[in-house]
Amino acid sequence: MDHNSLRKLVEGQLLRLEGSAFQDCMDRLGLVLHPGDYQPVRAAGPKGDTKNDGYCPKARVFFAAHATRGERIDKTKTKIRSDLDGCLREHRDVKVWRFLTNDTLLGEVDQFIDNELRPAHGGITIEVWSLKNLAEEICKFPQKQVERIVDVVFEEARTDPNKVQVVQLSHIKSGRDLWPILSTSQAWMPPVEPDDCTPDEQDLIDSVIQTCTDWLEISDDVEVSRSGVRDAQRGIDELLEELRSKGLALFSGTGDSGNRWAIRFPMAVFKIRREAR
Repeated sequence: MDHNSLRKLVEGQLLRLEGSAFQDCMDRLGLVLHPGDYQPVRAAGPKGDTKNDGYCPKARVFFAAHATRGERIDKTKTKIRSDLDGCLREHRDVKVWRFLTNDTLLGEVDQFIDNELRPAHGGITIEVWSLKNLAEEICKFPQKQVERIVDVVFEEARTDPNKVQVVQLSHIKSGRDLWPILSTSQAWMPPVEPDDCTPDEQDLIDSVIQTCTDWLEISDDVEVSRSGVRDAQRGIDELLEELRSKGLALFSGTGDSGNRWAIRFPMAVFKIRREAR
């Protein structure tokens, strides 16, 4: 599998992880990054994990893993400050403190780290590995090792020509519904449209499908900022509203492939039957 496709799949998997599942994944990454040195840590007793989710006793690198997807800015800032201060209070000779998150940090949070935390702790290297950084670091390793880190086997499902293929389609009602599919897919399968479409309806459908394909191609760049994703979702909302105004509805395959991965999705546009009064 090419590097770009593998990276997109890794990003998609990281986005799905929450709580201890994300921390387990980061432990597997730490063990690969620092062989023979990384030590996973889990909370136990009244002192918990002593503000340390894993560390390297020799290199003195300390990890704080936190799934921040969808979290409020103030909560993320409080969590980062608390984890850093607690780690420095509980542990000696901290050389690198590394905050790991499965989200792209907003500018306000990144500014807080750079303008407040780094100047206040000049003797320590403070690093933030967000979604894109993590995916790039993970994808530096061979694919089999990448698969062990994220606990998924990346193999695109092959179609058996002698077997009937069944895909569950779901009604896409908003850009928020469609974006997670666009941002983790590699390509669309050929779209299907109603047989009795008028030329105007066909032009509209072609425009919607092309726009979705364009969003897929640039989804990596859009995912860099939360505001970019929201703008994309709003643009898709407008397209879906235009379809609805013509009595059309967009459906997309939203189930995973045989290997639990949303690799390719067919799209279909159906006419909405209007009940006779």
